Amino acid sequence: MDPRRLAMIASLVVSAVMLSGKSFAFFLTHSSALLADALESVVHLAATGFAAYSLWYAARPADRDHPYGHGRIAYFSAGFEGALVFAASIAVMASAVHGFLAGEQLHDLGIGFVIAVGLAVLNLILGMALVWVGRNHHSLILVANGKHVLADVWTTLAAIIGLGLVMLTGNVWIDPLAAGLIGLLIMWSGWSLIRRSYLGLMDRVDPEQSQRLVGVIESEVERLGISSFHQLRYRIINDQVWIELHVQVPGDMNVTEAHRRVTKLEHAVRTFFDNRLVWIVTHIEPIDHHRAHPHEHRGMIDPLQFGTET
Repeated sequence: MDPRRLAMIASLVVSAVMLSGKSFAFFLTHSSALLADALESVVHLAATGFAAYSLWYAARPADRDHPYGHGRIAYFSAGFEGALVFAASIAVMASAVHGFLAGEQLHDLGIGFVIAVGLAVLNLILGMALVWVGRNHHSLILVANGKHVLADVWTTLAAIIGLGLVMLTGNVWIDPLAAGLIGLLIMWSGWSLIRRSYLGLMDRVDPEQSQRLVGVIESEVERLGISSFHQLRYRIINDQVWIELHVQVPGDMNVTEAHRRVTKLEHAVRTFFDNRLVWIVTHIEPIDHHRAHPHEHRGMIDPLQFGTET
C-alpha cells in the first residue's frame, strides 16, 4: 500500500481514539482543560476526514478539465483544516472563560492525568510519522495534518501541566487558565495552516531555492554554450514542479543542436528538484530576438530582472 494512504488511515484511526479518550477523560474529571483538548479533537477528526478525501483527489491524474492535475486541492485542504482549528480555538477560550467565572468541581484528576499522558505520547508518535512521510513524499496534506497533530500534543501537554498543578496546589482556577492557554496554542496552529495554504495558492516560491535554481541554470548555460536565458517561472504543487523558461542561442545554430543543448539544461533542472516530477516548457530564441520583439515581452514581468517578492 502507498505509504501516504497508510499514514492517512493511521491518522483517521488515531484521531477517533483521541476523541474517545479525551471525551472520556473530560466526563470523568469535568476539567475545562480536558474539555478544550477534546473540542480540538472534534475539529481534528473532521479535518482529518477531509484531508483523507483531499489526498485521494490530489492523486488523480490530469484530465481534459484539469490539465495540471488535481494537486492544488492540497492547499485548500490545509486552509480548510486551519479555518476549523481557528474556529475551535475561539470555542475553547470561551469555555475557559466560563469555567473561570463559574468555578469548577473537579473529580478523579489522577485517572484523567494518566489518560492524557498516554494520549499525548500516541499523538506525538503519529505526528512525527505523518510529517516524515509527508516530507519524503512531498505531500502538503500529510505535512499539514502531521503539524496539526503535533500542535495537538502541545494542547494536551498544557492540559497535563494544568491538571498536575491543580493536584499539587489544590487551586482549581489553574484548570481554566490552562484551557485558555490551550485556546491560544490552537489559534496559532490554525493561523499557521491558513497562512501556508494562502502562500501555496498564490504560488509563492522559496527565495533561497530560487537563487539556487538560477545558479544551476547559469552554470549549465555557460557550460553548454547557450547564450542566455530569461523569463524563468516555476510553481510547486505537492510532488510536481511546473517550469517555464526562455533560452537564447546563437542565431546560426540549427534546431537539432539547440534542442540537444537545451535538453541537457532541462536534465540539470530536473536533477535540482530531486524526487519530484518536473514538467519543463522551454522556449528557444535566437540571441537577436529583440529584432522580432522590439518591445520585449510587453506585459510580462521577468522575475529575474525584478527580483522575488518576500
